[in-house]
Amino acid sequence: MAHHVLKLAGETLPWIALGRDIDAAQARLKAMLRDAANLSGGERQRARERYLREAAAVDKRLEEYAFLVPTRRLERGRLPPHIAAAQFDSVSRAG
Repeated sequence: MAHHVLKLAGETLPWIALGRDIDAAQARLKAMLRDAANLSGGERQRARERYLREAAAVDKRLEEYAFLVPTRRLERGRLPPHIAAAQFDSVSRAG
C-alpha cells in the first residue's frame, strides 16, 4: 500500500531509485569499455584511471544498495577494484 501511495505521488522507495542510478552508471561503464578499445598510450591510461574512479563510485552505490534492499536475493553484487581493472585491461588489450 505504501509503495502504491509513493508511486501515485511520483516518488519511489529509496532502494528502487538507487537501483535506477546504478543501472545508469553501469551503462556508462559499459560505454567507457567500448570506447577503450580505440585508445592508445596516454589516452588509454587516462581512460583507465577515469574508469577505475567511476567503477569505485558504482561499487560504493552497490554497497549502499545491499543495505537498503528488503531481501538479500535483490542484491546486485559488487565491483571490486581488481575486477574493474581486469575488465578495462582485457577490453583495451583486445582493441
